[in-house]
Amino acid sequence: MQRTISRRAFVITLGMLSAPLAVIAQDKDKNKEKKEEKKKEAEEKKEEAKDKIDDATDGNAVDGPGTDRSQDRRQDRRRDAVKK
Repeated sequence: MQRTISRRAFVITLGMLSAPLAVIAQDKDKNKEKKEEKKKEAEEKKEEAKDKIDDATDGNAVDGPGTDRSQDRRQDRRRDAVKK
């Protein structure tokens, strides 16, 4: 008695194995899309943070110690502290 698989059994087995593989492949594609979306969101957040930092530092230029402007600012702070 020969142990051979019929063509029908082979095709059915092949179909049963290919269905889960197709589902796994689709899940991987969805995961890749989610990762790409998360990367884009992270980049946008970084850009927004940079913009906020730039906006915050636009009017607050820091002068080196000992310059006339830095000394004027210190005097202004002292006056403000006394007034309060």
